[in-house]
Amino acid sequence: MADASAGGLYQCLTDISRADTSGDYQKALQAANKLIRKYPKETFAFKCKLVALIQLSQWAEALDLIRKTPAHQMGHVGFEKAYIYYRQSDLDSAMKELNTCDKDDVKAMELKAQIHYKQEQFQQAFDIYLYLLKNHSDDSDELRRANFLAVQARLEAQGTRQQLEDTEDSYSQLYNRACVEIEAERLPQALASLEKALVSCRQTMVDEDREEDEIEEELDSIKVQKAYVLQRMGKKAEALEIYQKVQAANHSDESVKATITNNIPSASSDFALAESRKRFKTALQVDQSKLTRRQRRTLMLNNALVLLLSNQREPCKRALEELIAKFGSSKDVSLIEATLLVKLGDTEQALKVLQGDDIEQSIARLHVLLNASRLPEAISIIRSLPIASKLGSSSLLTSTLIAAESQDDAVKQLNSALSSKSLSLESQKLILEALVDAELARGNEAEATKNLEVLAKKFPEDLQIQCRLVGAYSKSDPKKAESLSAKLFPESMDVDVNVDELEDSDWILYGEKYRQKKEAKSPAAGDEEIITRKLKNAKRKRKIRLPKNYNPAVAPDPERWLPRQERSTYKRKRKNREREIGRGTQGSSSANPNVEYVAASPNSPRPLPGPVAEGPRQQRPNFQKQKKKKQGGSKF
Repeated sequence: MADASAGGLYQCLTDISRADTSGDYQKALQAANKLIRKYPKETFAFKCKLVALIQLSQWAEALDLIRKTPAHQMGHVGFEKAYIYYRQSDLDSAMKELNTCDKDDVKAMELKAQIHYKQEQFQQAFDIYLYLLKNHSDDSDELRRANFLAVQARLEAQGTRQQLEDTEDSYSQLYNRACVEIEAERLPQALASLEKALVSCRQTMVDEDREEDEIEEELDSIKVQKAYVLQRMGKKAEALEIYQKVQAANHSDESVKATITNNIPSASSDFALAESRKRFKTALQVDQSKLTRRQRRTLMLNNALVLLLSNQREPCKRALEELIAKFGSSKDVSLIEATLLVKLGDTEQALKVLQGDDIEQSIARLHVLLNASRLPEAISIIRSLPIASKLGSSSLLTSTLIAAESQDDAVKQLNSALSSKSLSLESQKLILEALVDAELARGNEAEATKNLEVLAKKFPEDLQIQCRLVGAYSKSDPKKAESLSAKLFPESMDVDVNVDELEDSDWILYGEKYRQKKEAKSPAAGDEEIITRKLKNAKRKRKIRLPKNYNPAVAPDPERWLPRQERSTYKRKRKNREREIGRGTQGSSSANPNVEYVAASPNSPRPLPGPVAEGPRQQRPNFQKQKKKKQGGSKF
């Protein structure tokens, strides 16, 4: 007893028990080390130390302890070792260790189900959980039921229909039930389950005395899923509001951050590509261990798509290569890669990427061929489509044949489409009109007239078809054209038409838009005002202002509208008069306007020579050139 009171076996076991109850596993580890030092052959002590290391997430130390401790001292630790490998994401090693455990070990079976879920082997996980729910019951039933619903959600996503039971009572079960309903496209039921999950989650965590920040962080995942359901239901504004509120809270859950980053661009109608690129870059750098394989792949796929839309060709190419290296190729990846190759101008490589039997890839390949003007290959693809008999495919094939100048084949295709019994009247009309155009294009007016006659019988009230038939008859049978025209437009036809008004209107020549513009420009005056001439004879409101020296008895100046410089009373200023001197060409003399020139008679005496007028530059003083004086000095 003295040894026990001094810290013996009893005291160590008590410390370990208390630490397990309080969750203080560091203290439990110290007690286990103390127990091992005193009792190195005790198997329980090594097991306690291993469990404490696992609870403290010291995976490397736990594996070292297993390797260094002999098997007879440690005992069977297959489950513990498998759990360590599972937490280190080494799922294959974990499964090998679990195979060494007892087949009826419940903990080992549940861990196997978790590993199957991680490896996307959902049917195996479903079978294990279904067996445990039917044949075993303990305190973990609530968590087991939630995990079973998560597996059902993944199976529903793969196309395996699931039956749900109304036994959900915890918020995690309600959340996973909503996931199953989302995959089954039962969105209103999923929204109702998420609303219940929000209420249950808050109430449960309040009862557990959790902090408000912790409660909000737990609610975020449910809110984001609710926003996703609203987005799928077309309520994008409400979904975007929830996304932005959760994003502003900036909680630590990496899966929530990644989901928001992925969903905001698709929920927003005017999202910025540059901002989306930054968000995806940030989301790809976070810890993605909590994301499922499907979520990680979707995140990388959308990142490549945003890079493609931003015309970031080289980054998009690298993103696609990384995506293919991690998750392999798929239809979505092929479509993005082919679009990138078309932008890079490599049409042949894009066609190689799109090789497949999927209808979307076939249509994408057809699109590439049509853009490259490779019409014969495009025609063969259209004919090989599984929807080639549909009206849309037939119309596309006919248009392509006409573009390839194969009018005969186009007529055959239209006749084949017209023979279908499930056509509506509108479809028949479209096909017959296309037949008329095709026959006219190849010069077969007789067949075109026959098709117009069929159209006229089926649609007698369509005036346009009847007029086209009149035009066709005018070339082949004028009498029929006259009779049909008289039937359509009889002379006794009472039509309330004002011929003079039509002749005077300009909109007949220039169209309806011209008339609308003309009416818009015309003043919006009433007819009564125009008739009574009130608009023309309206009195001026502004008072007339007369000059101060106005005399009504004196006639106004007739030069009042001339510029001041051109009036006869205008006197130039001195500086302006000086500008007039010397104007004109050099050497010319200014003419006097007041001199009257009269032609000289032959008997008049010849005038004596007078002084010749000089130009302005010649009227200068005559300076004599002065001779330069010689400067004295010695000569060299």
